Amino acid sequence: MAWHRWAAVALCIASLVAAQRQLSARPMPSPLAFKSISGERYSQLRRQTIQFVEARPRHGFQFVERHEDGAFQILCRGVPVLWLERRSQYLLMQATLDVEQRAPDVLQLRALLQRQLQPLDYLEQVLAGVPEPVLMDRMLGVLAGGVPDGARCVTE
Repeated sequence: MAWHRWAAVALCIASLVAAQRQLSARPMPSPLAFKSISGERYSQLRRQTIQFVEARPRHGFQFVERHEDGAFQILCRGVPVLWLERRSQYLLMQATLDVEQRAPDVLQLRALLQRQLQPLDYLEQVLAGVPEPVLMDRMLGVLAGGVPDGARCVTE
């Protein structure tokens, strides 16, 4: 009977290690949906994001735009940390769950952008198909550990 307990503990540890490897390879997004905005307003958010990146030329940030759908994102040393996507019914903003460790300055930009937008309520977000990260995702993110110094974009 004792070996069942040891097997269960070993299985839990193995799954945590596997989750840690998977999470460190691909940061998970934390999506938020907002009410649809005009093209002019979206361009203004885009300009603010470009200004954020240009104000930090040596910190590893990069602005990338997908021309096919007009979405844009901020990369931190090649890893997406924040992106906006304009959809027909709403605006989707996503940030990786490790953004606080990987690129803490992006939190300020995210807050600035969020203040200018009207969020969808929880039911509208669910109906739009925008999933909220579950507690388990957040817990696994914490267990995955910190971001290596070479992969961070921080202001000294």
